[in-house]
Amino acid sequence: MTDHIIYEQPLNERIRTFLRLENLFKQFAYHVEHGTAWDNPIAIAAITDVLSFTTRSDIKLEVLKELERQHQRLERLKKRPQIDQAQLASVLERQSGLISQLQSISGQLGQATQNSDLLSSIRQKSSVPGPICDFDLPAFQFWLNRPEHTRREHLQQWFEPFRVLEDSVRMVLEVLRNSSDDTEETAAKGFYQRVIDTNQGVQLVRIALANHLECYPEISGGKHRFTIRFMSNTNPSDRPEQYTEDVPFLLRLCSV
Repeated sequence: MTDHIIYEQPLNERIRTFLRLENLFKQFAYHVEHGTAWDNPIAIAAITDVLSFTTRSDIKLEVLKELERQHQRLERLKKRPQIDQAQLASVLERQSGLISQLQSISGQLGQATQNSDLLSSIRQKSSVPGPICDFDLPAFQFWLNRPEHTRREHLQQWFEPFRVLEDSVRMVLEVLRNSSDDTEETAAKGFYQRVIDTNQGVQLVRIALANHLECYPEISGGKHRFTIRFMSNTNPSDRPEQYTEDVPFLLRLCSV
């Protein structure tokens, strides 16, 4: 769907957190792959942001609960003949493996990474506006001038405790996003509203919008309903306005 732009709106705090983590994991992977001294600080920022999630809340328990909930729901599909049983068995096996890995982890995720002296110093200096300069933290400047393969090795080592978290979040979101099909909808004069069946348990609203359209969706909602206002803003310096033409789009209500 390269000719479409995808917009997603989580309808609960758990999925909102998972989407933020997914973004951080992608950010880390991208900047580790590129590997320059300009990319490395961004990769480190992704690691420290993940650390913030793991230290502020029991994210491991939240992911584990959602994996187990999805696993139980999917188990019920085994007797349905219209379901691809081979694909279902593969998903269930992957979920079971991740659940076991998370359950085997004792204590807080990323404790060893949190204890890294260099990362701790970087986190402290990051509260000051602007980049960390060599006069702020000479040890960081020294590290940034190490060979690229050495820096990449250290980054991967710091990120390693979060691999199972990354795989688990990816699994949860993959199952959620594939839980339903797109429907063709139209927002009359740029406005769309929908009541949600509370028995459906929608967790994520997903919109695919043709990228030639000069508008974007602002989505707001909760457990019972959601609204979409398509906005136009060709000049970022100006205040956006509601699009006044009908907008065709693809809608997916994701629930497991």
